[in-house]
Amino acid sequence: MKQRIKRLILNSAFLTSCIMYFRRMRLKKALGIRYGKKSFIGFSTICEGSNGFGAYSSITSSYIGYGSYIAQHTKISKTKIGRYCSIGPNVQCIFGRHPVGTFVSTHPSFFALRTPVSFTYAKEQLFKEFPDPISENEKYTIKIGNDVWIGANVSILDGVEIGDGAIIAANALVSKNVPPYTIVGGVPSKIIKKRFLEEEIDFLQEFKWWNKPKDWIVNNATFFTDISGFIKNIKNEK
Repeated sequence: MKQRIKRLILNSAFLTSCIMYFRRMRLKKALGIRYGKKSFIGFSTICEGSNGFGAYSSITSSYIGYGSYIAQHTKISKTKIGRYCSIGPNVQCIFGRHPVGTFVSTHPSFFALRTPVSFTYAKEQLFKEFPDPISENEKYTIKIGNDVWIGANVSILDGVEIGDGAIIAANALVSKNVPPYTIVGGVPSKIIKKRFLEEEIDFLQEFKWWNKPKDWIVNNATFFTDISGFIKNIKNEK
């Protein structure tokens, strides 16, 4: 019954527009969501709150953590985003892979049962086009950790996981996992450097400040300007 109602709504542009409008108003009031011009949040997207969506941005079938935002013209789908992430303009997720090894042709008609065209030569699925979800009980196939900064015009391939505190330089193509607190850039992206010393990264990964209550963050925000001072303050608290 629910699926029939959902199909009925989605097949009606008027009903869809009405429901999207009231949903936006509810999220804005209840969760402090900010919307840019013609930004779009899909029905199945979950927001933790205090999120921002730039003009003409779109986020569908995804999860976005507290305080995270995406800038204008960014398109995100099937992605789990952590807390306090800054995602720049024109970022996009790229889905689907093609074989680049021994296959003579990269055209899906030679390896896939379902293709964008009206035919296939394959009798069975010969190449895995789409990765499995990052977690067994979730639908997301891309994961962006907490406190991640992604620059403008970045492309992220399906199946990639970006660690906490990572920075992705503008115009990068992220084709493989990015370790926590690592700066990457280029096409395809390569490691440029670590943000902090290994012991400092280990401390942050264990401490997970983004999971602290907002009152704690407000009271300690002045220490966020220097990693050594931040760690010293935390240790003094103990």
